[in-house]
Amino acid sequence: MTKTERQFDKVIQDCRNIFVKKMKDYGPSWRIMPPQTINDQLFIKAKRIREIETTGVNMVGDSVHDELMAVVNYCVMGLVQLEIG
Repeated sequence: MTKTERQFDKVIQDCRNIFVKKMKDYGPSWRIMPPQTINDQLFIKAKRIREIETTGVNMVGDSVHDELMAVVNYCVMGLVQLEIG
């Protein structure tokens, strides 16, 4: 396994761990969200990342790393939601 593959696996595992923790806190409440709502959440995260990168100001407290992990998890949610139509 290459270094890149190991890094990929680590990031995916970290994202999965966050997903599992959120499921324990909130349950599957995201399952009622239509894909458009998930897209809105992705847009909000992207704007927040851009704001942190361009201004250095972070009002929420999550790092760019944390926000990118949230993007991955929202993408997974979106893909799952697309399957149910």
